This record gives sequence, C-alpha cells and structure tokens, in this order.
Amino acid sequence: MEVAISFALMNFSLSMFVLAILFFLFDRLIGAFRQQALPGYTMLFRWLALFSLGITGLYAFVMHAFFPDFTASVSGWSNSPFQFEVAVANLGFGLLGVLAFSASYGFRVATVIGNLCWLWGDAVEHIYQMIINHNYAIGNAGSWFWTDILVPLILLICIIKMRKHAA
Repeated sequence: MEVAISFALMNFSLSMFVLAILFFLFDRLIGAFRQQALPGYTMLFRWLALFSLGITGLYAFVMHAFFPDFTASVSGWSNSPFQFEVAVANLGFGLLGVLAFSASYGFRVATVIGNLCWLWGDAVEHIYQMIINHNYAIGNAGSWFWTDILVPLILLICIIKMRKHAA
C-alpha cells in the first residue's frame, strides 16, 4: 500500500488523469440512464479540467510552495527562488481548472489556452533538459512530461468539439 501511495504522489498528474478518466467512464455509465445527458466530450472536458488541471495544479502549488527542496530534487533541478513563482502560477491555473468544471464556454476556452501555453511550455523545457542536461528524473521525464502534452491536447480537442456542437 505504501508503494502504491508513493507512486500515486510521485506521479500525481498521471494519477489525476486516470481518476478523471474513471469519473468520465462512470459518468457515461450513469448518463446512459438519463434522458438529457451531456455529450461525452463535454463530460470528458469537465473531469479533466477538475482533476488534471485543477487538483493537479493545487497539488503542484503546495509542493512548490511548501516543499521546494523535495520538489526540485524530484525534478532533477536545484532549488531556486523561482519555485515560489511556479507555485503561484500553479495555484492560478489550478483554480481555473476547478472553476472550468461548470463555467461558460468562453471561460473554458480561456482556461484551455492558458493551460496549453503553460503545460506545453513546460514540456518544451522538459525536452530541453532531457537533451542538453540528460535529466531523466521522474519529475522531468516521467509521467509529468507526458501529461503536460496529453492533457492540453485532449482538452483542446474537447473544446473544439464543444464549439462545433454549440454552433
């Protein structure tokens, strides 16, 4: 059990991605019995925004703000004063993710654009660190890297489909 908890916390973004998918699947199962179920891409957006952006962002805020030495070491970096700046950015984007769960379409678009820039920018830096500094630490080249790419991509697809459905 301790190993599973440690894995879930070290790969928190992956854990929240899996949790979002599980909630989505459960919602689709329950939604099959409702007359006015929301489209699948809308529900997928909601759960990914809540868990993969919101809860993950809030977790990253706590880790960067209150455990900067640990967080830097997991990422294969040295601690620096920028940890707090990253923490506050994570707090802002995390709150946007939580609020996007039931927000307007325009708010959701802004949330996706902001997080896409933030997370894909992170992914570019991770790639740079892997190539130039051979940094393959779990916080740099592990599941955090892959969810930085995958989550915004899925949310972008969802938001495009939501726009087409509304039009």
